[in-house]
Formats: sequence, structure tokens, C-alpha cells
Amino acid sequence: MCKILLIGVLLLSSSFIASAQFNKGDVLLGGQLSYNSAQSDYVPSQKSNNGNFTISFGKAIKENAVFGINLSYSPGSQKNTDPNNFYDNTFNSYSAGIFYRLYKPLSKEFYFFGEGGVNYLGLSSDSKNTSGVKISSATANGGGIYIMPGIAYRISKKFFLEVSIPNLFSVTYLSHKTAVNGITQTSATFNASASFMSNPLSNIGIGFRLVL
Repeated sequence: MCKILLIGVLLLSSSFIASAQFNKGDVLLGGQLSYNSAQSDYVPSQKSNNGNFTISFGKAIKENAVFGINLSYSPGSQKNTDPNNFYDNTFNSYSAGIFYRLYKPLSKEFYFFGEGGVNYLGLSSDSKNTSGVKISSATANGGGIYIMPGIAYRISKKFFLEVSIPNLFSVTYLSHKTAVNGITQTSATFNASASFMSNPLSNIGIGFRLVL
């Protein structure tokens, strides 16, 4: 049922009506924090942690639409404590891109929004053995697109709090360069993911919008 509702929400975002949440020409400064910690259902010794911090700057091009730029930084780790398959990976990713966001009023103070964007993506990672010695490193760069829905609450005329589901749907392409024991290899990956196919509530973003 949850999956059906979320798909319906995405479809609804394509038919927003005009609202007066922001006036045409308003300049907005925003930010978002999210964190996700997960343990594998199939490998109990495997656990991952991911965080994200995003700042954005946009302009209302009409009453219900904002166009702008995003800058993001995401640290994370993945670890398997099984002695027979031990690994300890840490990584840092960053992105810069543009977004388009649409709003629809739900009540006097609540608003639903849907955001889509295109980003440049960069990634660096290191892997360590059981002694804490680095055994490999990798870098990657590429691009991606995403869809993110959420709810905004008006605290005051100029300030809004937000709750969102980051990357409800995303597609990424990355070119990788990996160095293991002095040997460098290159590869490329294409990935499409959808949070509503699993549990979208496992990754919630908390943010704000300030009308300048």
C-alpha cells in the first residue's frame, strides 16, 4: 500500500496548481541534512552508514516553482566484521547541480513539494584490512538525475521547515579508477534505484527554506 501511495504522490507532483507560498522573484536559501544506517538482511556482519549535507540557492520563477543550484557533501562507510570476509570501506562524495521544485498547498501552513534535479557527482574511497592498513583506493566521477518528494511547514512568512525522502528515484553513471597494490584499473557503472521499492522511510531528510 505504501508503494502505491508514493507512486501516486509522484504522479500528483506533475499537476500542481499555483499557490502563493513564494512570490515570483523571491530568492531562497535552503539546507538539508539526512542520515541512513543499515544492516544487511543477508549478511548480518555487514553494516553501512551514510550522511548527507546539502545547501541550495534558488529563485521563484513563478508562485509555485523554484529553480536553483544545489551543492552536496556525503560521507559514508561500509564494514563487514566477518573475519573470513573482512573489509572496512570509507568514502566521501560530493555533487553540484541544478534543480526544479514545484509546490502544492495541503492546508494553511503545510505544502507538498516535488523536486527533480541533474547533478555532477564525484567520489573518493579507501579500503583497509583488519590491521587498519589501507589496501586500496578509488575515485569516480560522473552524473545523475533524481526525484525527491517532501512536506514543507510554514513556521513564519520567511521560514519553512521540510521533511523529505532524498533520492526517491535516481539514475547515476560513474567512471571509476581503482588502485589495488599499485595496480590501477578503470571501469564504469550505470545504476538506477528507487527507494519506494524497499523502505523509503529508512532515509529521511530534514531541511529548511529561508526567503531572503
